[in-house]
Amino acid sequence: MVVPSTTLFIGCFATIQIFASLSASFSHDVAHRIKLSRQKSSTSLNLVPLSDAWDASSCNDQQLFSDLVTQLGCRSLDSKGRLIQSATDNDDDANSYRLYLATHINDLPPIAQLTIDVFDATAITLSSTNDWSAMEKMLVGALVEPTISLYNTYAAAVGYTEVLFGLRKRMRNRILVDRGNETTNQIRNEDGYDWLAPLVVPADTSSSSSDATETSLETIAAQSSIILVLAKSTEAGEMESVASVEVRLQPTDAKIPFSQPWLDKIERRLARFFPFDDSLPVTTNKMAEPFAAKTEVRNKGRSAPLRPYLCNLCVSPSLRNRGIGRALCRIVEAISHKKWKYSHLYLHVDPENEAALKMYEKEGFVDVGRRWNASWNGGANEIGYYVKRLGKESK
Repeated sequence: MVVPSTTLFIGCFATIQIFASLSASFSHDVAHRIKLSRQKSSTSLNLVPLSDAWDASSCNDQQLFSDLVTQLGCRSLDSKGRLIQSATDNDDDANSYRLYLATHINDLPPIAQLTIDVFDATAITLSSTNDWSAMEKMLVGALVEPTISLYNTYAAAVGYTEVLFGLRKRMRNRILVDRGNETTNQIRNEDGYDWLAPLVVPADTSSSSSDATETSLETIAAQSSIILVLAKSTEAGEMESVASVEVRLQPTDAKIPFSQPWLDKIERRLARFFPFDDSLPVTTNKMAEPFAAKTEVRNKGRSAPLRPYLCNLCVSPSLRNRGIGRALCRIVEAISHKKWKYSHLYLHVDPENEAALKMYEKEGFVDVGRRWNASWNGGANEIGYYVKRLGKESK
């Protein structure tokens, strides 16, 4: 048979790409990322209030943010997106925390630190080949396993800087960058910039075919994340963040995204040559609605459609049980439905995170019934893949 040799060639080719990318990261980026981590204490506040961005967003829906907060039942936030002080708060400036959009490269270090504090560095590691079949190990395991070990060692050693660099990559098309005495971004020069646009297309993007357009849109989406952060400015003029959430357009193939978009691209290429069954009966979710959950099951002959995807929702332990996570979730839903005009929102949730799972199910998310069951995925296919049909008011 010629399939094994062809598969081996493809697997080796993809593995070489991984080695090349990792080599570049070690030789060119590590010093720069470590330098960034040393600068995190000097981060200044460069954020845009979400209430202002919402009200100015170019969209047919002219609902004001103040009305939206009331409609969504976000009891932890006031009409401007400021945190409402609790009776148990000891300081008088608790409501100085406000919901912002991250728009500048200097906004990201505190968000990266919050992510590490809540999720820890294990969230960015890759699974090993222990669960691979004998044939798969024989074909590509010998090459892939050293690569996985190399990346995991690197990620554990510089977890904060890896998360920070991942944020910068996923927000590449949105963030402002200081260069010398100028703040630059090629798409910010025009009046009426929409901070909440679903995609931010670089000026040099072009395509010559439908396949190229599809690939290009997926790449653009991977670099157009919106990050909401509940933060305030300290007396030193620095940024203190206590909650954040990310939303972007993501293929609905049940794949759990990596911190680095280039790893997602490589893994999807591997999946084309190592097909797997992504079916999973919905048996554990008592609130599951099969018809609602499976309305957008993808055509396996084509790439999965891009849909809004919520991820990295994290709240500082000191401010939990105040409805902040629920408020962030509902606002992401509003952006996806009212601004982006999509009817479904997707996310992944660890079934062992009972608090998060309970919140999402109460908010109306149901198990899609599919998993990214790739051989190299290890135990990650146990992570739940959920969807909510938007347009229904949350209670």
